[in-house]
Amino acid sequence: MIKAIIFDKDGTLHDTEKVFAEAWRIAAEELHVPDIEVTLRDCTGMTLSNIAEYWAAKYADIPFETYLPRRQYHFNRIIASGIPVKDGAHELLAYLRKNGYHIGMATSTGYEEAMDHLRRTDMVRYFDEGAIITGDMVKNGKPAPDIFLLAAARMGIEPADCIGVEDSNNGVRAIHAAGMRPVMIPDITPPAADVEGFIWKRPKNLLALIPLLEDLQEP
Repeated sequence: MIKAIIFDKDGTLHDTEKVFAEAWRIAAEELHVPDIEVTLRDCTGMTLSNIAEYWAAKYADIPFETYLPRRQYHFNRIIASGIPVKDGAHELLAYLRKNGYHIGMATSTGYEEAMDHLRRTDMVRYFDEGAIITGDMVKNGKPAPDIFLLAAARMGIEPADCIGVEDSNNGVRAIHAAGMRPVMIPDITPPAADVEGFIWKRPKNLLALIPLLEDLQEP
């Protein structure tokens, strides 16, 4: 029985993956970072510390501490006028809350930034208290299952009774490893070959998740 839905944030509830991608590219051009498209694909869904490890191995002559502030500057500049929200996000969250589901979050974004974005888009109110889990709360980021398992534990729900909703391959890998049902709504990256077999459902958008849940409730 599904009791809880755990959401990724960027690219799933907030339409910010495209903004991140643009910020990555602009900063890479400024600092002459090669092969940024592959780096962006590989790092989508990772925590900042995991990205830093990846970066150090790939770009030994370009310090991540030099690149990161430029990327963040451009991201913040672009979203200064507002954080874009995925179509149907508020409607789905309201439906889940009305129908008694527990709602958690598992985002690789840091706590302060994630909470700022959730407050600015009036989404904090939907989530179970203590169940907004961010990348700086776990040692191992996606594709490790830690962040989803912690969200489930904070809600007191068994992983088998949870659905995880993601847009990234690393996120789906994490949901699968956590023993939850992975729902993937791809954003800027299509499912990788290994991820295809992990996906429980692939609705066309957030609102299309509602009939899937209603089908599960039928006797």
